[in-house]
Amino acid sequence: MAEVRIHTLPRLPDLSPRQPAVVASLDGIRFAMDDDEHAEFCWFAREYSRNYRYHLNHAAHRLGCIYREYEQCFNRFVDQIPKARDGLFEISILRGVTSQIYWDFESFLNAISAALDTLARLCGLFFAEQTPLSFMRLCAKKDLKGVVHILRSAERRWVARMKDYRDCFVHYTPVDNETPVSCVLRSNGWNVWGRLPVNPNIRETDGFRYSFRVDLLCYAVATYKHMSALDKAVGRETSRAYRAGEFPRRTRNLFFVGTRRRRVQQ
Repeated sequence: MAEVRIHTLPRLPDLSPRQPAVVASLDGIRFAMDDDEHAEFCWFAREYSRNYRYHLNHAAHRLGCIYREYEQCFNRFVDQIPKARDGLFEISILRGVTSQIYWDFESFLNAISAALDTLARLCGLFFAEQTPLSFMRLCAKKDLKGVVHILRSAERRWVARMKDYRDCFVHYTPVDNETPVSCVLRSNGWNVWGRLPVNPNIRETDGFRYSFRVDLLCYAVATYKHMSALDKAVGRETSRAYRAGEFPRRTRNLFFVGTRRRRVQQ
């Protein structure tokens, strides 16, 4: 009888600290425009690009945590497979680890979402008028062209789905009250499976549906790669627009825009 093997975990992208493309592009531009006339722009480009980098580094950190926690489950599954009586079993000893996977995944989604909103604010420099400060609202401005086309393409391909998962976890309900990680036998061997609902917009845990093709780690890796590709695309467009004299279109009144005010009841 042929040996039934457990598939290795997906390969991680490079998570080492590095300068995002958008930050590198803005650094080059602000160094070239470093004078009194453009002082506000230079300060804005420095501060918000570093805020953007902070969130990307947070996402990379959380993805690394998820991977290491998966490795612990993987190693335990390797030991348990010879004793398996059917084609699906769950980690029961490492409950703390499996919960941590989902906690880190929620933080990962929040970090990616924050990076996208900061990126939207930086992309506002492409336009002379004030633009929305959130990624989704910027994409919804149908009259805006140029760099927003790049953002809209990302929204259609992966951001909308990521936002659905973030809203599901943060605002409505966890995926499960015990967050299990399973090992499932498929036609090509055993696979580690952290389940994510295929219908995250439903508001009740009992209504979630799952597919073995949707795994938490694989999804997180793909999302991080998408974010990296978006960063490179916006960085290239920023440098191109600057060389063409099309960036920045706005260099003043960049701070304290859209201040949130809360009415305090007496």
